[in-house]
Amino acid sequence: MSLGENLQFLRKKENITQEQFAERLEVSRQSVSKWESDTAYPEMEKILQMCELFHVSMDDLVRNDVSALYVEDSTEYEAHMNSYSRMITAGVGLILFGLSMMFFLEGLNARFLWFWEEYYDDVLGKSIREGREGIFAFVLLIFVAVAVALFIVAGLRHGNFWEEHPYLPQLYRREEIKAFRNRFTAMIAAGVTLILIDVIINVGLGSFFPGIDDSPAGENLMAAFFFLLLTVAVSLFVYAGTQSAKYDIDHWNVMHDKTSEAYRKDKLTGMLCGCIMIVATGIYLIEGFCFGEWGIGAAVTYSVGGLLCGIAAIVVDHCNLDKEKKKSEEKDAAGETESVEEK
Repeated sequence: MSLGENLQFLRKKENITQEQFAERLEVSRQSVSKWESDTAYPEMEKILQMCELFHVSMDDLVRNDVSALYVEDSTEYEAHMNSYSRMITAGVGLILFGLSMMFFLEGLNARFLWFWEEYYDDVLGKSIREGREGIFAFVLLIFVAVAVALFIVAGLRHGNFWEEHPYLPQLYRREEIKAFRNRFTAMIAAGVTLILIDVIINVGLGSFFPGIDDSPAGENLMAAFFFLLLTVAVSLFVYAGTQSAKYDIDHWNVMHDKTSEAYRKDKLTGMLCGCIMIVATGIYLIEGFCFGEWGIGAAVTYSVGGLLCGIAAIVVDHCNLDKEKKKSEEKDAAGETESVEEK
C-alpha cells in the first residue's frame, strides 16, 4: 500500500474525518486530501507526527501495508476487558468513597448536631449518638453492597469469557503496547503522588492547626478528606493494573494451560487472598456489631488484609522459584550422570 492508502486506512480506523486529522496536524483539509490521493507528499515533520498519532513506525507508514499489522478482534476482547476494568475499578472506588462519606457525615454530626444531646441525660444521649452512628455505618454498607454487586457481575462475565476463549492471537502492536506502558507509568506516578500529598496535607493540618484532630468533628473530617484522595489514588492503581493485564495476551494464553506453573501459582495466590479477605470481612463485622468500630475498623482490617495478600503472593513466588531451582539442579545432575556414563 502507498502512503496515501495507509493514511486513509489509519484515519478511518481511528474514526476521524479529514478536517479533524488536518486540525491535529495543523494543516489544511486540502493537504490531507492530496496526501491520501498520493498527489502530494507530506514533510518529514508531519510524517513523524502521524507516526506518533497512529502509533506506527515510519517504515510501516511509508513502505508497508499497515492494515496487515492489525488483527481483527472477532472475540470482542478489547470491549470486554475495558468493561471489566471499569467495573472492578468502580467497585474498589465505591468502597473507599463510602468510607469517606461515612467519616464526613460523622464529622458534620459532631460539628453541627451534637447540641441535640444537651436535652437528654447521659444514657439517652449516648443511645441517640450511637443510633446516628449506626445510620452512617449503614451508608457505608450501601456502598459496599453496590461494589460487591459490581464485583459479582464483572467476575461472572469475565469467567464466562475466559472459558469461551482459551486462546487469543496477539491483538496489539508493539507501538500500542509501548504507548500504554507510558500511560501506565503516568497513572502509577499520579497515584503515588496523590497518596504523598494526602499524607502531607493530613500531617500539615495537624501542625498548622494544633488540636484540630482532637475534636470528633476535626478528626472525622480529616479522615473523610484522607479517604477521598485515597479513593482516587487506589482507583488509578486498580485501573492501571487491570489495563496492564489486558495487553498481556501471552499471560492469558499461558493461564489457560492448567499444567503450567504459572496457572498453579495464580490459583494458589487467588485462593490464599480470598481466604484472607473473607477472614478480614468477618473480623470487620465483629468489630462493627460488637464494638461499634465501623470506620476505623474497616480502614485497619482491610489494610492489614491487603498487606497479608501481598505477603502471600511473595511467598508463593518464592516457593515457585525454589521448585524451579530444584528441578533445574536435578536436571543438571541427571545430565552430568549421563555424561559420566557415556564416558
